[in-house]
Amino acid sequence: LKECGEKMKKFEYKVFTFNNQTFINNDITLSADLDKLGGESWELVSALPIIDGNSDGKGTSVFTDEIKFIFKREK
Repeated sequence: LKECGEKMKKFEYKVFTFNNQTFINNDITLSADLDKLGGESWELVSALPIIDGNSDGKGTSVFTDEIKFIFKREK
């Protein structure tokens, strides 16, 4: 718990969506994007796959081409 009179830190958030299927996106461009965000003091909070899928009644097919990265930094 914070001492009386101490202020809580405030953060701003950024969501970055990476699509692995586009021609210009690959491990090198992802690394460059993440390095840039790190250099701007953004801290990775979470990486979430965006799931897509379907079912034909006999089974389910699930796949993902996109990942959402959530970053925060102190204001």
